[in-house]
Amino acid sequence: MQTKPLSGYRLVLLAIVCAALVVVLGAFTRLVHAGLGCPDWPTCYGHLWIPTSAADIEAANLKFADTPVETDKTWPEQLHRAFASSLGLLCLALVVVAVRRLYREGLQPRAAGGWVSMAVLLAFLVVATVIRALAGDAVDVYLWPLLALYFLNIARVGWQYPGHGPLKLPFLIGGLVILQGLFGMWTVTLKLWPQVVTAHLLGGFTTLGLLWLLAQRLGRYHWALGGGVFTALKGLRGLALAAMAVVFMQIALGGWTSANYAALACPDLPTCQGYWWPPADFTRGFDLAQHVGPNYLGGLLDNEARVAIHMSHRLGAVTVLLVLSLLIWRLWRLQEPRVRVMAGVIGGILALQILLGLSNIIWALPLSVAVAHNGGGALLLLALVTLNHRIFTASTEPEPGAVVEPANEERSG
Repeated sequence: MQTKPLSGYRLVLLAIVCAALVVVLGAFTRLVHAGLGCPDWPTCYGHLWIPTSAADIEAANLKFADTPVETDKTWPEQLHRAFASSLGLLCLALVVVAVRRLYREGLQPRAAGGWVSMAVLLAFLVVATVIRALAGDAVDVYLWPLLALYFLNIARVGWQYPGHGPLKLPFLIGGLVILQGLFGMWTVTLKLWPQVVTAHLLGGFTTLGLLWLLAQRLGRYHWALGGGVFTALKGLRGLALAAMAVVFMQIALGGWTSANYAALACPDLPTCQGYWWPPADFTRGFDLAQHVGPNYLGGLLDNEARVAIHMSHRLGAVTVLLVLSLLIWRLWRLQEPRVRVMAGVIGGILALQILLGLSNIIWALPLSVAVAHNGGGALLLLALVTLNHRIFTASTEPEPGAVVEPANEERSG
């Protein structure tokens, strides 16, 4: 069921398209080894776009002798940055729309003041991030406490002044895209340090997922179900949340696999290098204390460490298959058409992801298939966000002529 969308709905749809492009472009940039296509940030070899003339390229090569200009790698990186910057502006615009909605609803002065103070704090974050880009890491001592203060205050203000439509989500997304901008910077300045590359990837998926959730909230989508189906569906809350968590962890493993260039560590199926369980170094493969400083382009781990990462990703895929298969079966048994459609969508995306993952191994990571595999992971996450939203906001069907309000929709922030 759907009623008239709240203000900002079309804007969040545009932001979702932009976020999806950022995720796909980020995957493309990693897969063509263009993460250091521009060795500086936010410029590219000192240019707002990329060096194009022979003189500019020669000057750039002299200034950045360790990373000479490769035109086929500069444009993917700068295009990714351009869309990411556009996404940041769209997300900040969503915060403005949310604050305007506050005043139209005539909030109590204290409640309005709490959220306006959050908008001011967000503005400080934006300014601090710009200063960080210009002044260097000397600002970090102030930036990190400011980020922590911002996210803690979202929880505090949201707890004190609940309701009044989606508010915490726009502010959370606004802070997250600023953090993503910093992760993007550190991806370059720390020379593809796997920890920050993985964090940047997860931040991109999280931003996309939260924007999708905000679209569900602003669009006021929910299910009105019969009493029996409603009760049974509510009983699936835990399983649906677990399924989403498992998929997110698998995305994290995929990011770690990509960041450490371990996708081709096992070139055969169903074995790995001819073994059912090959020699693997999990301690090295999941060492989160890798040194900052070396250039991690191409990866620095040995074979056994990369095998450990790859095998973990395979085991994660099996876990996802089992958990989602159970969820799909439980949903299908409800015999409710809308629920069955959702189960079919999740099952279809899951099947596609498995085929793409297998194809990556069989055909040695073809670019188009690898990018599609990243996109499929995003689609699977969005499908599970949708399912969880529908389950948690479902209501029972009304008597004829009654008005239905989504359960907990306005108080969930």
